[in-house]
Amino acid sequence: MANASEISVGLVHELAITGTKVGFEPKDFATLAHSEERMSSILGVLHGTHEIRPIDYVIDFNSPARLPFNGAVLEVHRGTGIVKLEKKADGLYLDGKKLTLFLSKKQKKGGVIEGNKLRIELEKRGKNVGAKLLDHFVEHPEMWPEEWKKDDQGNTLYVFFWDDIFRNPACGDLYVRCGCWRGGEVISGYDWLGDDWRGRSPAVSSVS
Repeated sequence: MANASEISVGLVHELAITGTKVGFEPKDFATLAHSEERMSSILGVLHGTHEIRPIDYVIDFNSPARLPFNGAVLEVHRGTGIVKLEKKADGLYLDGKKLTLFLSKKQKKGGVIEGNKLRIELEKRGKNVGAKLLDHFVEHPEMWPEEWKKDDQGNTLYVFFWDDIFRNPACGDLYVRCGCWRGGEVISGYDWLGDDWRGRSPAVSSVS
């Protein structure tokens, strides 16, 4: 077994160059440097005792999403089927359709739109995604895209999943669930459709 002194600085530099070419960032090198378990797995791949395979993230939209609060009931649910979520170099794809964040024209440039009016606009447009995807992000925060964390002003984004609408039977109010990035986790929340939606509250949209 070799010792660290036998590894030349030049070889380490070449490793760093190759790693950055395929997408490694400094935090990735730091993770490997401080994890003997991961380094051992990589060594196993090189020696043929382990294999590398992509992780399949499969989401079942046929099963109901989590309720936003105790007592809530599902009012509207549109997404169905079992779909695959993939993370590619240019973003996230849901069954081959790229996921983007959509804002109504009325949400842009500091504008606002009431949630019930925004719902009508989004339903006419289509391409919405359900809260089952948010449940998946909560379980797998590593899949949450970097560009979904903050806007260009550094403000936290609250990303909404409009294919599921929930009702509070006690008062009749309608709600839609959202997710935000906080402290290395995806936090699930919700908002009342009677509120105003601003630029920090985009809708998840799927496009071909």
